[in-house]
Amino acid sequence: MYMKRRFQLLLLVMQMLPAVLNAQNQVLVLWHANGSTTDVELDTEPTVTFTEDKMQITSTVLDMEFDAEEIVRFTFKGLGSGIDAPKDDVGYLVKDNRIVFHQLEAASSVAVYRSDGIRMPVNLSVEDGNVVLLLSSLPQGTYIMSVNGKNVKFLRK
Repeated sequence: MYMKRRFQLLLLVMQMLPAVLNAQNQVLVLWHANGSTTDVELDTEPTVTFTEDKMQITSTVLDMEFDAEEIVRFTFKGLGSGIDAPKDDVGYLVKDNRIVFHQLEAASSVAVYRSDGIRMPVNLSVEDGNVVLLLSSLPQGTYIMSVNGKNVKFLRK
């Protein structure tokens, strides 16, 4: 079950990186139980799929299959954190136990993810024409907030 969650997180991370898939020198690194590694270049546009006990990677160059238990972790080389500083068009203010967005339209997309990739339910409301994200329902921890495709990392104490 733990391996399946870890691979689901890998899948989520790969889905969050579409803008960098065509960049050169960026690599997904699979770490095997025996200590060896396998590098998968992201510019080969890999697709990762899972069955109950297998992990399959299909790319423009070659196809690979691994026993899920054989892969103990994964990392990336050549990538930044993917967390950008907030942009002016996503202006917000942290006030009390909430985040107040000043220039967010009603059709905007706001999502909050735990550090392990699990999407958290959020409470959004509108106050004085501003969209407000209530943080009171989130336990302490590190989160990634995605607002209209722009990501910001924050810590809830």
